[in-house]
Amino acid sequence: MWAIALDKVVSVHGARDPEVLPRMAEVFAALRAEMEMHMHKEEAILFPSIEQYGRAEVQNRPTPPVPFGTIANPIAMMEREHVSAGDALGEIRTLTNDFELPPYACSTVKALYEGLQVLEADLHVHIHLENNILFPRAIALEKR
Repeated sequence: MWAIALDKVVSVHGARDPEVLPRMAEVFAALRAEMEMHMHKEEAILFPSIEQYGRAEVQNRPTPPVPFGTIANPIAMMEREHVSAGDALGEIRTLTNDFELPPYACSTVKALYEGLQVLEADLHVHIHLENNILFPRAIALEKR
């Protein structure tokens, strides 16, 4: 949804803001691609292993082995990707001057900036929950 709005904003207003809008579209496209791959890896690889660990704890069984040595390996990769996503969001925030609406802002630009702020906040919560709650718990479960 935001990619469509951003494409529209770039096509309509890109010439007015050639330093910001095309770069913002580029950063957002890279962020989107990275996050889609990130979520796929979490859903296909990491989360099933964490679920097995939780089941083993509830059933008082040993933690099952994982095909990647230790749960810390994919977690480290996810954390690096979280840093990269944060960097991309930071660049978007910088490009938009902390989401300050430009003088040419139409309703689409306003909606886009609001949506990007919501995305940033949601992603920060997501990253916090994984880095500070889920991942440490998964590592602790593996070590039990």
